[in-house]
Amino acid sequence: MARGRPRQFDRDAALDGAMRLFWTRGYQDTSISDLTVHLGIGSPSLYAAFGSKASLFCEAADRYQARDGGRPGAALEAAASARAGVEALLRENVTLFTRRGGPRGCLLTRATLSCPPSDTAVVHYLERSRRERLAALQARFRAAMAAGEPLPSDDHDTLAQHYDAQVQGLAVRALEGATRRTLLGTVDLTMTAWDAMTTR
Repeated sequence: MARGRPRQFDRDAALDGAMRLFWTRGYQDTSISDLTVHLGIGSPSLYAAFGSKASLFCEAADRYQARDGGRPGAALEAAASARAGVEALLRENVTLFTRRGGPRGCLLTRATLSCPPSDTAVVHYLERSRRERLAALQARFRAAMAAGEPLPSDDHDTLAQHYDAQVQGLAVRALEGATRRTLLGTVDLTMTAWDAMTTR
């Protein structure tokens, strides 16, 4: 009797499912068993497709950053001014962090809060992502200064650190249950502070 063909493994669907699970539970609190149950595949198939939990996370995080997670950075770059870019970055992140029906907060921030130092592949991934976020902000501020735009400070590095910290704070507050309205109020105050510092 001929055997039936095995069910086709849907890699994209598996990555989407893994991304959502890591985003919801965090990296450390998501086990291989959780992943196999949630994705509906056996551990041999998971290891054959992705190599390890760390490799699966990194690929799922790439997918996150290429999709919803990349929108705030694109908004920063596309805005007409540095001020407009920072405000768009913050507002887009609030939308992402409080999306109805989706995981709260940021996939990468949640992973940073739970990833053990011994998991070097994920630690290096998160460090590289942080460097890229800061570099994007620094580049935006350098361009603004060259164009003669008013900035709260001439120190691009400190500005980048400050506004990235604002994003991370919004992500943590979203995880704690803060509403979109509350977080947008925080953004309003942040931009009021920007205006106060650029009109001295």
